[in-house]
Amino acid sequence: MENNKAFMLTNGGKASCFDCHRCFLPHNHWYRKNRKDFFVGRVEKDVAPPRLSGEELHDVVSEYGDIVFGLQSGKQKFPGFGLTHNWEKQSIFWELSYLKTNLLGHNLDVMHIEKNMFENSFNTVMDVKGKTKDNIKARLDVALFCNHKNMELVCDESRVAKPRASFVLEKNTQLLVYKWFKSLRFPDGHASNISRLVNMEECRLYGMKSHDCHVFMQILILLAFRDLLPKGI
Repeated sequence: MENNKAFMLTNGGKASCFDCHRCFLPHNHWYRKNRKDFFVGRVEKDVAPPRLSGEELHDVVSEYGDIVFGLQSGKQKFPGFGLTHNWEKQSIFWELSYLKTNLLGHNLDVMHIEKNMFENSFNTVMDVKGKTKDNIKARLDVALFCNHKNMELVCDESRVAKPRASFVLEKNTQLLVYKWFKSLRFPDGHASNISRLVNMEECRLYGMKSHDCHVFMQILILLAFRDLLPKGI
């Protein structure tokens, strides 16, 4: 809404909610004055934004008219978009008479969210080419918004080097993890045949289903990474 501090990453080009949560802390919490470990140089003085009820949200969206979608519609925005609000359309669900009285206005697909979280976390720790979130664009944004000098790119006349992050495993350690996955056997019905999902040549997992990601997220990566990553990670 108008109190949102989310921003677009300069190099990554995606919306980021980095350091948008300190305003929910108690006013005297020492994190609020921490200029080093969050958005570089920022002190958080704002209070938490107001939480609107269903009736209040309904009153807000009712002020906006209809937008015609389609190839011929062109780019249409409600006046003030990006400044005083972030509404792109009035959802058809607001036509339901009971929606504004619901305690929960939406439902989240937990299994698919867990699958995405697993893939992003696992592929980053295992430094999977083309899948890791610790890429060149991310390192450029780190230099802009964070105070992590050890994460910034090192440039010379011939190449650009990306220092290995503390949350990324070395190549020989990655092979140990994949070999362990390859040897796993589970009781019938607990999970898929994990060994078939492991490609040792490419050091990747293929064909992961949502329930497989659930088993990995809840059990396996906790065991796999516990002794391989630094204690803080």
